[in-house]
Amino acid sequence: MTHTPSAGSAGSADVLATAGRKAARRLLPILIALLFVNYLDRVNVGFAAPHMNPDLGMTATAYGLGVALFFVGYVLLEVPSNYLLYRVGARKWLARIAVTWGLAAAAHALVTGAGSFAAMRVLLGIAEAGLLPGILFYLTLWFSGPQRVAVLGVYYVAVPLSTALGGPVSNWLIHHGTSTFGIEGWRFMFAVEGLAAVVLGLVVLRALPSTPREATWLTPQEREALERSGPARQAGEHRSFLAALRSPVTIRLAGIFFLLTFPMFAISFFLPLVTAALPSGDNATALSLVTFVPFTLGAIACWAWSRRSRARGLRAWRFSAPAVLAGLAVLICSYAGDSFPLLMLGVSITAIGIYAAIPIFWSIAGESLTGAAAAAGLALINTVGSLGGFAAGYFTGWLRDLSGGYQAPFTAMAVCLILSGLLALTTSASRREAVPSISPP
Repeated sequence: MTHTPSAGSAGSADVLATAGRKAARRLLPILIALLFVNYLDRVNVGFAAPHMNPDLGMTATAYGLGVALFFVGYVLLEVPSNYLLYRVGARKWLARIAVTWGLAAAAHALVTGAGSFAAMRVLLGIAEAGLLPGILFYLTLWFSGPQRVAVLGVYYVAVPLSTALGGPVSNWLIHHGTSTFGIEGWRFMFAVEGLAAVVLGLVVLRALPSTPREATWLTPQEREALERSGPARQAGEHRSFLAALRSPVTIRLAGIFFLLTFPMFAISFFLPLVTAALPSGDNATALSLVTFVPFTLGAIACWAWSRRSRARGLRAWRFSAPAVLAGLAVLICSYAGDSFPLLMLGVSITAIGIYAAIPIFWSIAGESLTGAAAAAGLALINTVGSLGGFAAGYFTGWLRDLSGGYQAPFTAMAVCLILSGLLALTTSASRREAVPSISPP
């Protein structure tokens, strides 16, 4: 006997779909802007490095250590920050993060040597801790697991775009600061891009509702539909929070994410230095091309692959395939030598693979965790992933100085990406159902 949905249930689904579309239009522009500026302030040190390192007399190892130290405070405060967001509300906490990270990023303009550079990186990590897992948890309050596949695909486009567009913008600011104000251009870049985050934090404080209940642009029926579909606040929320930190699923996902973030951050931090060392890479045009083209392709892949996964179903191999592809592509970079075209090809395919994999990963993680467990688990996963960023900063610089080139660091990145993809195939987080459609703006 065929079951026919009642008019009431069909009406509720229509209300939920309408509410989801409204939420996507209202929230995603703000959240995408937050992520874009956040990653720009995190990786713009790579664009500054070819000018800043000689000015400050820093070696690749000293620079790499400073970059890595960002993740010390970030790692220590990631989980506590997300717990506070869960308790006090997303609007106030995300605004606080944006304002303090913006001030810390702008203060990079004042560094005078390796010591002060390292101190500023630690301060930036402390200020920024909790932003990404906080936003990921925030999205669980507004979008169901199936809807999050589409939403995350649009949202995460900001990460590769921050590198693709950040390169030309940062290089323009560096040139403009030098030619117009007569100061080191990289100082001008840090100040301008840091203050942009402060302004964005004030926008968040004014415009971002913490929960569907606070969204005045939703009807009462739409607010109720979103609250019913989102994770309920559990009576045992403290126990759920701590249990998620010990969950084998959380630990396995954290390991996969660590192996993914090491190469992602290593490429962002060191690609300008690799390009500047090439015979054809000592000019602003080459530096802009090698960041703009690959990461623009990465942004397209991020959106397109998540869209396809939404339509065809969320499975672990949809993460593994692009991750392994990226690992094989990094090997092209390791053997590029002085060839700028080969470097461009390798980085382009790597960016396509990494950024196609990221929204699928977070969709799988979000399927496994809800409520307080989501706040804790997502924070822990991102914390361990941040250790990949620490390793990317320090060990890439150390391997570069030890080996005298970038072949060893690129090989290490390839191994991490391939292991990440293979490990994902052993998870039980695969989903076989097709994902209902909800169209973000």
